[in-house]
Amino acid sequence: MVMLHDKKYFYKYVTAETALLILQKRKLKYSSPAIFNDPFDTQTKVGFDFEESEFMEVFADELYGFFHDEKEPTLTNAVPLSKDIQAKRQIVKNSHRRMPKDVFKLETKTLIEDSAIMFKQYIDDMNTWWRQVVKASRVFCVAEEHDNLLMWAHYTKDHKGAVIEFECLPELDTPLCVAKKIKYVTKPPLIARQNEYIRYITRQDSYTLNHELSVDDLFLSKSKHWEYEQEWRVFIPPVNMENPAIPKDVDGNDILFDLLPFYPQEIYSIYLGCKMSDENRQKIKMCLTGDFKHVKKYKCIRSEKKYDLDFEEII
Repeated sequence: MVMLHDKKYFYKYVTAETALLILQKRKLKYSSPAIFNDPFDTQTKVGFDFEESEFMEVFADELYGFFHDEKEPTLTNAVPLSKDIQAKRQIVKNSHRRMPKDVFKLETKTLIEDSAIMFKQYIDDMNTWWRQVVKASRVFCVAEEHDNLLMWAHYTKDHKGAVIEFECLPELDTPLCVAKKIKYVTKPPLIARQNEYIRYITRQDSYTLNHELSVDDLFLSKSKHWEYEQEWRVFIPPVNMENPAIPKDVDGNDILFDLLPFYPQEIYSIYLGCKMSDENRQKIKMCLTGDFKHVKKYKCIRSEKKYDLDFEEII
């Protein structure tokens, strides 16, 4: 496998119970973003930077210029708005006069309203598809660091859990070799901006609406509030992106995660939380035999002089 990054190790913050399950079952949980704790993470609607009411006003102005400008626009056959669009321009051109804007708006009222309906339908269809994609996709999340105090508090149940260090092994074609870094942004990704969408439906541009928007953008964009996590993700898309199938259980409920096997040698070390119980500490140490005997073990120690953790190897 070709490595997509230069990282050698990644870290998974887990509760003690989850650490034991990983070691005992030798499987990792790949989840649908539909069950992520952040409701803005991948679960937001995809859309534009404008509302339907704004669209109609701006579109009317664009059409007025489109029909009256001296320069002939460059049109494509990608997405025709209407069979009338070039015919109407020719009528205006042949008349050798500019139609008053209020008259023009009356003349094109039906065209503009039909376009607004098309706009709303496109949004609805896109988001119906996106909800299916989110449910059918699987993501495994890891971090760059093992000593992040906020991560220890949030994801290991108040330092009572552990951090598992995974090594990227390209010779074994392991998934973390293709992990991708999260982009922390102030606003969710957009399908297109207002001027781009209008140029698209008036056949002035031939690109697809989401020409700047990829699935990676949607799955790898997260609010800047979460920047402290320094997160990376392994993303498994649905087999059929156009018509994603959501697996069901015997009762017909959506299955929103998969437990996937990993190689024992992927685990390089494990850090045991400073507040982990002696019972859980012993249970985890008992699992680190056989195929896991190579795993380094560290005890987390709360620093007395600074807000930090120290780590002592357990022999």
